[in-house]
Amino acid sequence: MTPELMRLRRALDCMPEADRRVFELARFEALDYCQIAERLCLTVHQVEDHMAQAIRHLADYDQAR
Repeated sequence: MTPELMRLRRALDCMPEADRRVFELARFEALDYCQIAERLCLTVHQVEDHMAQAIRHLADYDQAR
C-alpha cells in the first residue's frame, strides 16, 4: 500500500461512521447520491451533508499532518 493510501485509510478510520460510509460508497463504489440515499435509507440532502462533512474531515486531517 502506498503512503498516500495509508494516509487516506487512517483519515477514513478517524471519520464518523455515517460520513465514511457515504464517502466510500460515492468514491469507491461509484454510486450517485440517489443510490446512496436508497441504500442507506437516507434523504439525498442527508447524503450531501455527510459527503460535505467527510470532505471537510479529510481536508482537516491532511492539514493536521
